[in-house]
Amino acid sequence: MKDFCAFSSLLFVTSLFSSLSIAQSNVMFQVDMTNEVVAAEGVHIAGNFQGWDPAATALTDDDMDGVYEVTIELPSDSTYEFKFINGASWDFVEDVPPTCQVEVAGNDNRFIHVGADDTDVTYHVCYASCAACGMTTVRMRVDMSVEAAVSPNGVHVAGNFQGWDPAGSAMTDADGDGVWEYWASFYADSLDEGNLVFKFINGNSWTNPNENLTGEDCADDFGNRILEFTDLNMVMVGDAATNAAPCYNACGTCLSPTQVTFRVDMTTQETVSVNGVHIAGSFQGWTPSANPLADDDGDGIWEATIGIAAGDIQFKFVNGNDWSGNGDGNVDNELIVGDCAAEGSDNRLLTVGAEDLVYEVCYNSCEAGCIENPDPADITFRVEMSEEEVSASGVWVIGNFTAPNWQAGAMQLTDADADGVYEVTATVSGASTVLYKFVNGDPSTGDNGVDYVEESGILLDEEGNELTNFELGGCGLANGFGAYNRIHERSGEAEILEAVCFNKCTTCVVSVDELEQHAFEAYPNPFYGSLTVNFQSNPMAAQLTVTDLSGREVIQEQIAPGTGVVVFETSSLPAGSYVVQVTRKGVSQGRMFIKYE
Repeated sequence: MKDFCAFSSLLFVTSLFSSLSIAQSNVMFQVDMTNEVVAAEGVHIAGNFQGWDPAATALTDDDMDGVYEVTIELPSDSTYEFKFINGASWDFVEDVPPTCQVEVAGNDNRFIHVGADDTDVTYHVCYASCAACGMTTVRMRVDMSVEAAVSPNGVHVAGNFQGWDPAGSAMTDADGDGVWEYWASFYADSLDEGNLVFKFINGNSWTNPNENLTGEDCADDFGNRILEFTDLNMVMVGDAATNAAPCYNACGTCLSPTQVTFRVDMTTQETVSVNGVHIAGSFQGWTPSANPLADDDGDGIWEATIGIAAGDIQFKFVNGNDWSGNGDGNVDNELIVGDCAAEGSDNRLLTVGAEDLVYEVCYNSCEAGCIENPDPADITFRVEMSEEEVSASGVWVIGNFTAPNWQAGAMQLTDADADGVYEVTATVSGASTVLYKFVNGDPSTGDNGVDYVEESGILLDEEGNELTNFELGGCGLANGFGAYNRIHERSGEAEILEAVCFNKCTTCVVSVDELEQHAFEAYPNPFYGSLTVNFQSNPMAAQLTVTDLSGREVIQEQIAPGTGVVVFETSSLPAGSYVVQVTRKGVSQGRMFIKYE
């Protein structure tokens, strides 16, 4: 049964279009009949633009090339339905493949959309097919209905049929049912892989979320969808029994989304962003502004209910609507430590099942209820740079405790006593967990690895193999970007952190060869009015101390790199035994000396 329109209605509409001077387009319909025996009555077209009359509109083949055509003037900015007929009655109408029907199951008419600015349009297909004769056409479909948000740039498909261009093939959802479609036509033997290889993108660039189906039956080893050619006209389905489209990032159809209510307690946060609180995660493309939470009753508990497909998700709450703050009222995003974090990451991990659920936590915590933050207090951060060539722009610390946090709020450390240990004291408030790292160079400008170097938290051997990292060393946590942050639980009282070697959990270690190479000599022994110390042109900064047997320091000097011989006046020291100690790179060497009157 065809979807016929009343001819009188068509005349009325046509008259109305004319009276309003609606823009017109010349639409050329071409159908290739080279694979058919053409009926004696010729080839015709019938559609909603001519009253669905199978004998009224004939196509001709003036150049005898097997391609029949007719040009019809139609109002622009409209969608038209039609079919070709090998003859002059409905008995000889073509069977339109589901690939290019209006609906995969239901309305089996062809369709064409004429744009508002189109003046000349050509529609060319092989009879009873969806493209030129010999071409393969795939109706690519993806169900986005369970995604938390569709990119404002729309949905695209990229693959080996179009050069893997993420912006080159825009999909459409004309009926707004959440199923996006794209018709791809190509010569199958032109594809290097032999099959159709592709993926859907929630956006129009590779930085936007795109599918990764690694390990799934419909995917290759790289997580791309793969489709074997079985016909010249094919339709992508997630369920052959229902013809339903495949779900985004899944081989099968979408299940009804689970309603997850997210609640986050912000009462222990010093500041809630003027831009509100948001949630971002794997279920919505990690977009920090897409899903706001609300605190309608003003109790400090922010919440939102979101439909999410069953499975594991990673996410975090954002105090603002931009990652890590941007100076426009945004504060920070969570950096999660504990059993609610995904392995090797500072993201939250949640397994979503079929039953609706409520997820309620304190901001930046795994606990359901907030625990009062420690009092604000000073923390002195210290790092030893004796194994590094210190940047001309100095040594800095970045973390979640600065305002703004991380690179934008970097604090410079100083080495007032030139012992190679740089330090800075910051007043830290808010949450007890402090995440930070040291930086060789000013991180507020330039590129990491070029103008400055952040600690990676990964210790490599000479061949570049990973020996250990901050997490294994007990001083850090994976940051989710392939590196590690240092971690400290503050007490609410003033603290001076132990000096650590840059990019290590421990103090800098000097090898035996280095100790022998840079050993010191002191003489005479016993000594009288002076003591001479030979640092043997030591290339490293050092600290010299002389203590009596009670442990009291009687001499303390900072020795600059490159210092050779230094003579210390000792006439004021009483007779007795003394220990001369030289410290380099956190390792000390000491010797006993006797002072005579």
